[in-house]
Amino acid sequence: MLSLIYLCIFLVGVVQCGEGGGNWGYEPHNGPDHWQGDCQNHLRQSPIDIRAPDVDYALLHRLYFMNFEHAGHIEFSNNGKTLVGGGFDKWGQKQPFIQSGGLNHRYKLHSFHLHWGGHDSVGSEHAIGGLHYPAELHMVHIREGLSLGEAVTRPDGIAVVGVFLAKTNDPIANRMNIISDVFGKVKHTGNKTEISSFKTNYLLPAVTEAFYRYEGSLTTPTCSEAVIWTLLAEPIAISSHQLHLLRDIHNYANKKTEINYRPLQALNGRRIQYRPSKLDRSMICSAEKLSMVIPALVMMAKFF
Repeated sequence: MLSLIYLCIFLVGVVQCGEGGGNWGYEPHNGPDHWQGDCQNHLRQSPIDIRAPDVDYALLHRLYFMNFEHAGHIEFSNNGKTLVGGGFDKWGQKQPFIQSGGLNHRYKLHSFHLHWGGHDSVGSEHAIGGLHYPAELHMVHIREGLSLGEAVTRPDGIAVVGVFLAKTNDPIANRMNIISDVFGKVKHTGNKTEISSFKTNYLLPAVTEAFYRYEGSLTTPTCSEAVIWTLLAEPIAISSHQLHLLRDIHNYANKKTEINYRPLQALNGRRIQYRPSKLDRSMICSAEKLSMVIPALVMMAKFF
């Protein structure tokens, strides 16, 4: 019975049971203050605000995105709460997966989805120093060897890669067209379409070396504390027009989706790891060398 319940969990905006995915949402009458499960009064909840005092440098291995360059068909749909891209489990041996980067297991890509807000200063679920991006994309991976129902019961059963979306006017830097071109086809709840020749690396920034890592939860009911979060430091680009199309997506109540993100949660003593890029590492080394040189120069100055 318990496993059946977990299979009906709305997995980070990906899996839902029943009409409209249950009676939870983002409105005052069914919003985060009313969510059940682990959503209230638990200590490892997501999303969080990433602030400098809570971050530790961690020289982790780089995170490897395997099969992300492979092209395949996906289903893109509006489930009434977000837009979801799925069907990666049908790619067989070419199913994308992630490994290394401090992860103890291999994780296979299950699906991806989006969070956004009504204007540019809100939308991303996570924040950096209290500031939000206009949208955030989540790639949900399930630990290899586990079913979805099993994964949500393990503290490391799910690995989500979060990618921030930053507004740009540079069309060359923007690779969101692959999904934004079909936003009109999934405007209303229940709408579905297929995207052919989809490459998952369209969802990644050019540089994936630097990332934040912490232990957290699903950001939707039942908020199970089963997620290893990886937030890429570099965002991907989205245009003003694409943001307009995204904000025109209708939810289960047939209203424009002006909010589908959970408020920030307390860190509760957790520490956030930061895996720097090569450039960051060289700057850190330079700072360490400088910190050793300056005291020596001060001592020398006393003798002149």
